[in-house]
Amino acid sequence: MPHVLVHQRFEEFDRWKEVFDRLAPARAAASCRSTTLFRNRQDPHEVVVLFEFDDLAQARAHMGGDELRAAWRDAGVTDPGTPAILDAVPLDGGAR
Repeated sequence: MPHVLVHQRFEEFDRWKEVFDRLAPARAAASCRSTTLFRNRQDPHEVVVLFEFDDLAQARAHMGGDELRAAWRDAGVTDPGTPAILDAVPLDGGAR
């Protein structure tokens, strides 16, 4: 399963989070199976988000789509970041 990692900056967290939550159905429609959100303790205007998708083509279409770009404007995003596409690597010993 491909993962997408995004570092993103914004003006105000609550505004950003409301828009992020509103986009949950769009993420699901793009084959997103899980989302993990991290907020930077040292910089409250930055988050790191790890998405897990079933289909990389759908993920790319969502990440590059007009709906997401409009949402960034609504959310006060100041730096949308550059998505990194990642593949999980199994660890020896089976521990994760």
